[in-house]
Amino acid sequence: MPNFELNKSCRKISLNPFRFAFWSLDTVSTVTIGLLLIQVFMLVITGSMASLAVLLCALLASVLSELIYRTLFVKDMYSHSWRISIIQGLLTGLLLPSTYNPVAVFFILIFAMSIFRWAFGEFAEAWANIVAVCVIVLYLINSSCFPPSVLSSSDLQSRNAALILIQNGAVAPIASDSAITDFLNRTIFKLVGISIPDGYVSLLWDNGSVIPAFRFNAITLISSLVLFSLDFIDFLIPTLFLFVYTILIRFVSPLILGGIPMQGDIILALLTSGTLFSTLYILQWYGTTPINLWGKIIYGILSGIFGFLIIGFGLSSVGYVFTVLVMNLISPCIQIIEDKRKFSSIRKKVIPRLKKMKEFENA
Repeated sequence: MPNFELNKSCRKISLNPFRFAFWSLDTVSTVTIGLLLIQVFMLVITGSMASLAVLLCALLASVLSELIYRTLFVKDMYSHSWRISIIQGLLTGLLLPSTYNPVAVFFILIFAMSIFRWAFGEFAEAWANIVAVCVIVLYLINSSCFPPSVLSSSDLQSRNAALILIQNGAVAPIASDSAITDFLNRTIFKLVGISIPDGYVSLLWDNGSVIPAFRFNAITLISSLVLFSLDFIDFLIPTLFLFVYTILIRFVSPLILGGIPMQGDIILALLTSGTLFSTLYILQWYGTTPINLWGKIIYGILSGIFGFLIIGFGLSSVGYVFTVLVMNLISPCIQIIEDKRKFSSIRKKVIPRLKKMKEFENA
């Protein structure tokens, strides 16, 4: 009896029979560049010329340093090399304040990125995130360009520290803030019996930070939905980081600050320190994270704990990149444990089976 289902499935013959289980690196990098360019477009329409100048210099420095590295050390240029250097340049530029001298950014990054590519390894073989390290170097050279915290310890004791940030003028409200807030209060939030004050929409859409990566949190949230839904990036580490970090902010930070118990301001922590942006784009850079499930779980939990200790309660301008660097130092230790567990599993399960198969063949 003929198998009609098999005949139907074999009716089309393709010259490209192979299919990939995951998206190609070229596809992922191209989409990532497109999402980052939306952030750049927001800088254009808001007239942030100083931020665009810093961003352009960081981008040029990243591409040129890649060319220098390839010319001197590798003697080859892969198709994805340019895309990765563009991503690193965009990320670095977005994480730098608009008050930094663009010329200084250009020359420091050309030297730093060229050295770090040689020292840390190439792309997925790198053990440290070049973007995070370069931002730290620029911070150490001129920390005065990075914005300080505008809230005092007494302000942070408040249940709604983010509201104080809005009320003291640190966040400039957008023109449609009141209209959008009224609409949300009349429709969505009315269903659960709550209302939000004016200013929170501006904090989410554009908080006006001098560091572009901290500004457009709504764009970052939309970008994360795109990347996660298309399975371009693993959601486990970012989810664990945000879960652990927000739990500590909610319940532990009031104990440290002497605030209202169990009322730490999660909104302030997530929307003012580039937390969402950095969690999405730099926390789990290629090659810097563990591979197996338990390694990723440990990495995600530890990153949330160190994020709380280093980033703090919000308004930190460089806390996240220092968190990434600390995790880059811890990750090789986790990966060593992973390797030992794999080799132990091979010795206990695979090798005995191979011996039995060999004995059976010789019998």
